[in-house]
Amino acid sequence: MRLSLLVLLPAFPTALGCAGTISGASDGVDAEASTTTSAVVAVERTADSTEGSRAEASARFIRVVAPSSADDALRAIGASLDLPASGSCASLTSLTSAPATQAPVVELLDVGSITLQADGVETRLAGRQLPDVTDVVSGVVYARATDPSLLPTSTRYAIHVAGGQGLEPFELTATAPGDPGDVRIAGEDVPGTLTATGASVDLSWPAEANLADDVVYVDVRPNGVRCVLDGATPGHGSVSTLFLDDAGTLVVHRLRREPLSARGIDSGEVRFDFARTIAYVRR
Repeated sequence: MRLSLLVLLPAFPTALGCAGTISGASDGVDAEASTTTSAVVAVERTADSTEGSRAEASARFIRVVAPSSADDALRAIGASLDLPASGSCASLTSLTSAPATQAPVVELLDVGSITLQADGVETRLAGRQLPDVTDVVSGVVYARATDPSLLPTSTRYAIHVAGGQGLEPFELTATAPGDPGDVRIAGEDVPGTLTATGASVDLSWPAEANLADDVVYVDVRPNGVRCVLDGATPGHGSVSTLFLDDAGTLVVHRLRREPLSARGIDSGEVRFDFARTIAYVRR
């Protein structure tokens, strides 16, 4: 399997296919007609061979006034995750850009205390009041940076929300994926700098890695390109070296999304995004 090249460098910022864009509000829609409530709980881990490992959990509960959508709101507060189509690459600029539209009015709800429990260890997220300096976004965001050992891989998480601002208390569970260390870049076994030669950088993972429910994607830095490996070819993927600079890093992500369903929430997800980085030079 090879990733389809939407365009050759250096022209990709304007020509790459755009995923995750939003359309403008339809004419005649009453902005006060309805509101929707959405939620995103995210657990992120990154292992870096030079900067070490780090982890963070965050949660955002948002109320949006129509005609704006949850996608509008998540992008406005920097909580969206935009991916190109499976088996293709796109610039991050094209993924996050959107047609001109009315800025969404977003209320970040105060839902009381939020805790995550995994392997018997509890992590409480800290609520922080977001100043309403733009008259667009206001309310409470929840986050906690912590040691990666407290936000483990390959285990079940219990998420407890105390409730508030019209949301009842609730609890849900979600299962984290394995570490992306299973995904090998050009067959490398030890941390170090990858020398990229030829037409592509190959990635592989063992069959027992159980990636069926996950998405593997790669961020190419500093060129700002994101590639999603094609799940149609289990155990193998590749990224064209056309997207690489003379030197930079490849960030390999293993992503799992599970629906977040609770009374009073119209849409939501629990998102696990576990990553590892490796430096490269292109020859």
